[in-house]
Amino acid sequence: MRCPSCGNENRDGARFCDSCGTELGPEAEATATRPTEPLPSDVPAEVGEGRYRPRRFLGQGGRKRVYLADDAATDREVAVALFDTEGVGAAIQARARREAEAMRKLGDHPHVVSVLDTGEENGNPFIVSEYMPGGDVDGLLAAEGGRLEAERAVAVAADVTRALEHAHARGII
Repeated sequence: MRCPSCGNENRDGARFCDSCGTELGPEAEATATRPTEPLPSDVPAEVGEGRYRPRRFLGQGGRKRVYLADDAATDREVAVALFDTEGVGAAIQARARREAEAMRKLGDHPHVVSVLDTGEENGNPFIVSEYMPGGDVDGLLAAEGGRLEAERAVAVAADVTRALEHAHARGII
C-alpha cells in the first residue's frame, strides 16, 4: 500500500505509513490532500520560546498531550509532549518534571526515544523528543488483525526488554 503523503510502499493492511506515520486506508487517501485541521485553541502556537511549532495531534496519556511539531533550530520534525497541570497540586507538577528528567537520563539507545529538550510553557512542563513515525504497538496489532506472528511478537518483546534493561541500568526502573 503506497502512502499518499510520502509515497513510501507499505505492507498490505498497514494502518500507518512506516516512513512518515500518515494514516493509511481508503479514507486517508481522500484526506491526504485536505489541509490539516487547526489545532485546538488551548494549544500554544509556539513552545520553548518559539523554537517548536505544534502542527498535528499525535496522542495523549495521563495528563499530557503529544503533538507533531517543527523544530525551528534544527529544521526537523519532533514530538512535543505538553503536560496539563492546571488545577492540580504541586505534587503532580513535580511528578511531570521528574518524568521529563528521567526520560532525559535514558540518553541515546536504539530502543528508546531520545529526549531532545525539556522546559516549561506558561507554567506547564513539556518534553521534546525525536519523532518516531510509524505508529505504536496498538496500531501494529490492529494492522495485523489483533495478533502478531510468533516471530514478530518475540522480536517486539526482545526490543522492549532491551529498552527496560537500559532504563534499569540508569536507575529509572
